[in-house]
Amino acid sequence: MFYEVEMSDVGYIRPLDLGKDLKEILKKQFRAKYVGRFVKEAGLILDVLDIVDMSYGTSVIGSPNIYVRVNFRALSYIPMKDEVIEGEVENVVEYGVFVTVGPINGFVHISQLGDDVFVHRGGVIQGRKLKVTFRPGDVVRARITAVSKPDPSAVLRNEPVIKVALTMRQPKLGKIEEVAE
Repeated sequence: MFYEVEMSDVGYIRPLDLGKDLKEILKKQFRAKYVGRFVKEAGLILDVLDIVDMSYGTSVIGSPNIYVRVNFRALSYIPMKDEVIEGEVENVVEYGVFVTVGPINGFVHISQLGDDVFVHRGGVIQGRKLKVTFRPGDVVRARITAVSKPDPSAVLRNEPVIKVALTMRQPKLGKIEEVAE
């Protein structure tokens, strides 16, 4: 689910930035620091929306910058277990499909695609009885079955910060055009 959260942190203002729009300077700083990171209390930060409040500046001996305590609003995303989502199939692999779930990717194992036996052939997965085919670009509806604990060091390894497992084995879940029929 998407949330709007209020956060607090210390930002800095360089001497050459005095006289400019301080809120925009601080917003840019916090975007660089937080966007794409998972914060325990807030979730996966997608954007810094607005600077709500800032304190008087404080100088530190040996630093030319002015430091201010800032309260800001951020847009975050937290995938919840049992939440039903709609997403687009991003990639089809031999053992399942990766689905774009908001700002992250979820994974549906081939055994969780539906009540059929599915086979991977030529870059698509197809059911033997019902002939339901999953290709990149298909829109699907799925339920979140598990969410991994966030791993802050995953970004360094070029992996997702959190991993989401999905299922489409229940009624009204699956490929959107197939569900409507």
